[in-house]
Amino acid sequence: MFGKTVILDTAFYTGSMPEKNFTKELTALMQLLDEPDEQIYAAIRSRILAKGIDTLPMLEEEGNNVRSSKEKTRIEEIMHTIRIENVFIKLKFWAEHKSHDLLEAWILISGFLSPEEDNEQLKTLVNKVYRDTWVEMNNELTALEKIRVINHVFYNVYQFDALQGDKPVLTPYLLGNVLRMHKGNPLSMALLYLIIVQRLNIPMFGVNLPKHLILAYLNGNRLSKPLTDYREEDILFYLNPFNKGAVFRKSEIELYVKQLHIETQESFYLPCENKVLIRQLLQELTMLHRKNHNLIMTDTMQYFLKAVS
Repeated sequence: MFGKTVILDTAFYTGSMPEKNFTKELTALMQLLDEPDEQIYAAIRSRILAKGIDTLPMLEEEGNNVRSSKEKTRIEEIMHTIRIENVFIKLKFWAEHKSHDLLEAWILISGFLSPEEDNEQLKTLVNKVYRDTWVEMNNELTALEKIRVINHVFYNVYQFDALQGDKPVLTPYLLGNVLRMHKGNPLSMALLYLIIVQRLNIPMFGVNLPKHLILAYLNGNRLSKPLTDYREEDILFYLNPFNKGAVFRKSEIELYVKQLHIETQESFYLPCENKVLIRQLLQELTMLHRKNHNLIMTDTMQYFLKAVS
């Protein structure tokens, strides 16, 4: 066993093997997953991890066929690590280059937590809501008239509604579940609503209130300056997607903050970047997994947070 490992190790770690031998090399590496020496196994594991996401189909097949619990555990750990790193890299790229697209980041996170989902199907469902809203819009509508149209499609046609209950559960955080149930929690309802309105080029952004994400409708048809430069006087009104798209003023935020018995902050009234909303999603998922005593997923969500910080 050890002699075989050393010979293979020399070939694998020189990086000289051509890409066309990917399958052959990975097959040989998987045959060594029962390696008893932890130091040698660590080198084997690193080589598999370096091959990235393309290894998953073969690893999954191997995991279904092996009888050794040790090999099975190792394969599951390697696959989990590959998925984590894949999502981390994509989230980091999103945060640096594509943070205007909330749907992309939400699908990355939901897909990690629910791998069986068909991401293309989710995009199709979201696009249908967008298109059914878009056909009802025209440039002559005022800001409030546009909101009435959006609310009609979102809450009356598609019947999206608030999921009641105080017990924190994973279900309403996953995009696929929200689209199937037509229900969500304050964060997921706001994310989906915001995805639709931002695709319509409506100047709405999240306002990250404690325990409740609301939206702000900005003055003007498009952003005329960096989002961080907008002040309260630039906001036409606020909107609560968790309450049928109800429109309200600053005074209601002040009352809400007072009821929470917390010190008010300027950020409670100002629009924030989409990255802040994805950070909020990951923070809530971290707390949820911590309450459920799932330490592995708690650490994973905290790791993803670093990608969008």
